[in-house]
Amino acid sequence: MQIREHLFPESVEEALALLAKEQGRARLIAGGTDLVVSLHEEKVPCEVLVDTARIPGLGGIELQGDGRVRLGAGVTMTQAERSQELMRRAAALPEGCGWVGGPQIRNRATLVGNVVSAQPAADAALPLVALDAVLELRSAGRTRELPIEQAYRGSGGSAIDPTREMVTAILIRLHDRKEASAYSRMMRRQALTLPVLACAVRLRREGDRVSEARIVLGPVAAVPLRVKEAERLLCQGTYGAERVESAADAAGAAASPRDSVFRGSGAYRKEMVRVMVRRTIQTAWSRLAGEGGKP
Repeated sequence: MQIREHLFPESVEEALALLAKEQGRARLIAGGTDLVVSLHEEKVPCEVLVDTARIPGLGGIELQGDGRVRLGAGVTMTQAERSQELMRRAAALPEGCGWVGGPQIRNRATLVGNVVSAQPAADAALPLVALDAVLELRSAGRTRELPIEQAYRGSGGSAIDPTREMVTAILIRLHDRKEASAYSRMMRRQALTLPVLACAVRLRREGDRVSEARIVLGPVAAVPLRVKEAERLLCQGTYGAERVESAADAAGAAASPRDSVFRGSGAYRKEMVRVMVRRTIQTAWSRLAGEGGKP
């Protein structure tokens, strides 16, 4: 399908009006690193591109008074990767963003685009699920907030309709002094490759135990997989090797990776889930314990 118009609105309201006018024939575009490929392969029906590049205020990272940070819809992977505040108080996110493509891709690709594309192994999306992010959405006459876990509907399926509504920001609650997060990735030995496995973890510490945990895996299911049984086991009693191992075993049991020519056999990846979860939990805990584990 040929693109007949590429429009540049100067406000969110104008962008939404253009989408409404086209009645499903238009799509929002920001970085375009996923969408342009899909258009080229004719996987996405689209006649009009509504470009958000000229809308002011979408490219900022802003601390709010409620302890959350607001990441505008235009925030790129590079911006998130280089944010000192995010590295200090939401480390899993800049760590994940640093794995996306090469510098040129990270300079264009946006966090919101990584979420809307709804891929189960997206390097920014997994940390955002672990960080319990909330999406701010605008449509004609309406603003709403959507927990990020509710944005996924199977592999490549999204609850967000980019022909009718716009994600204007991502909201995450920053770590306090009792919290830490980490992201790890397993891949082939070459640059710019897709992950074989990835894991994001957020922990809250009370004394010598984990009081809250979020453990997220990909690609081992049709959506970023939050492993609630592993989280529960990790929070039962004093933190230690046995507790970590029980959580890692639960994560391995919950994962259902497919056989893949590129990523390896499902059986191999299922076993490696245990290794990834163990290491990522240990990294997050080491940050809470002041043992390094950069940052």
